[in-house]
Amino acid sequence: MADRLTHEIGNAMVPLSTHQQLLSDKWKDSEFRASLDSALADGVKRVTRLVNQMRFLARDGILSPDAFPLAPLIEEAFQEARKYQPVKAAQLKYETGGTPLVLTGDRTALKHALAEVMLNALQANPADPKIGVRLRSEAGTNGREGLQIEVQDNGSGFTAEAAEHASAPFFTTRNVALASA
Repeated sequence: MADRLTHEIGNAMVPLSTHQQLLSDKWKDSEFRASLDSALADGVKRVTRLVNQMRFLARDGILSPDAFPLAPLIEEAFQEARKYQPVKAAQLKYETGGTPLVLTGDRTALKHALAEVMLNALQANPADPKIGVRLRSEAGTNGREGLQIEVQDNGSGFTAEAAEHASAPFFTTRNVALASA
């Protein structure tokens, strides 16, 4: 995981390094300054997100399991994801099956996981992202009630090869290289 994290931080640094190398020659070019501003904002956002992910993973575990309603948590996770992919036209629709659901568990962990999944959903179709969340109660194998959370987006989907690797940490099909400056 550390290797993938350093790779992702390196990806975030490429546009910053490139702009730094061009800074003395292109500073007077307004297009370059706009590109630099964007690269700095994006780079800081990406690295901050990665640091927050590692802080979350390094925590000691569940502090105390709490009972919490799920619907507000879904909205909070959506808003958290939008901080990293701010799209004005982004839409969230969720179905609870008609009854409000209350869970007991690690609220922070579930919010973090849902925000990451929703960020991926927003990035799947940045021009017009639509996210659907469906919640269904179901009987668990241990006699306890379970919950299925299904998140769907309107992106192009995975190839068969990408689907094989989709659950690997930091896996992406997106091009994270530098755009021309």
